[in-house]
Amino acid sequence: MNSENSKLGRANAGFAMATGITVVFSTALAWAKDAYKPLNNLMNDVAWHNWIAHGLADLILFIGLGLIFSNANMAERIAPNRLITFLVAAVVVAGAGLFVWYALF
Repeated sequence: MNSENSKLGRANAGFAMATGITVVFSTALAWAKDAYKPLNNLMNDVAWHNWIAHGLADLILFIGLGLIFSNANMAERIAPNRLITFLVAAVVVAGAGLFVWYALF
């Protein structure tokens, strides 16, 4: 397969971009709710447990951004290899961020 001529579908590109952003958002939300107790309490009140609210926030963001990016024709603007690089970088940064956060605090 020639990667220079490869194209992603609209939904594939849009939801892949949404995945990378949601992964980083999820990490930032985990930091925020651990560092700011009122946010953790609010999330507990909203959905019985803060991790349920956290998952719902991630899901809403993922679906919303995926739909927005899919309708914005992301597939024609970004090369598949560039999108894969973005996803790998987002996961590595988020994973390292969580590791450092929970190792130090």
